[in-house]
Amino acid sequence: MNDIRIDLDEDAIAGLALHPDVQADLATRMDRVVEIAQVTAPVLTGAYKESIHRVEQPDINGAVHVDASVDYAIYVEHGTTQRDRNGHAIHRPHYTLIHALDAAGGNHHV
Repeated sequence: MNDIRIDLDEDAIAGLALHPDVQADLATRMDRVVEIAQVTAPVLTGAYKESIHRVEQPDINGAVHVDASVDYAIYVEHGTTQRDRNGHAIHRPHYTLIHALDAAGGNHHV
């Protein structure tokens, strides 16, 4: 059996995510996620839908994020444990951002 040795240039790989062309591609992809999320978002007042946006600056690792910035976004996304008197869920999860990532062909971490 032959051994193959591969030396990776860790610095070059780490810097690739921050390359302007990669960042432009990620921004375009996340803008599509925003479009899908806004179209599929549940609407009561419209505030949740309007708060969905691409975070302007990537994180330290170069990841580009989509956020819903209203303070109750987590409850729209994941629902609550509140029940009515018959035991039915009052606020069911919508998974708007997760579904938008899937529809746009993105990769996501919850």
